[in-house]
Amino acid sequence: MENRLLDLIEQLEEVLDHATKVPLTGKIMIEEELLLEILDGMRDALPDEIRQANLIISDRDRLIEQARSDGQRIIERAQKQAEQLIEEDEIVSQSRAYGEEIVRKAQQYSREVKLGALKYSNELLYDVELKLEEAYKAIKASREELVTLARRDEKGSRNDEQD
Repeated sequence: MENRLLDLIEQLEEVLDHATKVPLTGKIMIEEELLLEILDGMRDALPDEIRQANLIISDRDRLIEQARSDGQRIIERAQKQAEQLIEEDEIVSQSRAYGEEIVRKAQQYSREVKLGALKYSNELLYDVELKLEEAYKAIKASREELVTLARRDEKGSRNDEQD
């Protein structure tokens, strides 16, 4: 479903590229039903893109929570190991330094995992944002073209009635 919106945009571009040209006006004629069908498909596909963004956010939150939990477990394990080493008289100073190093490394690891998860989530959300912006621009341009065509048709109808 990820590419459905982009496929519909490409289909819309293809319809516009192959539309019948109105001589001397720079305008085109397109089948209203076909255009409305493509726009309906875009409306249907857009919630999928939003749902995908929500999944990415959930995945990011899960990764952050997992990193925090892993880091906490490592810290707790390191503290327990440090306490056990301290109790041993022969290597008290060594064990303290070793335990502190383990805690420092665990905290560093936790920060790195969290930072990696945040960067990954940000990149995924940025990609979704670009896709949504692209879709929005395409829809807006299509709507503007439709409004322009409708105004011209309306003006043409008035001119025909006056003649």
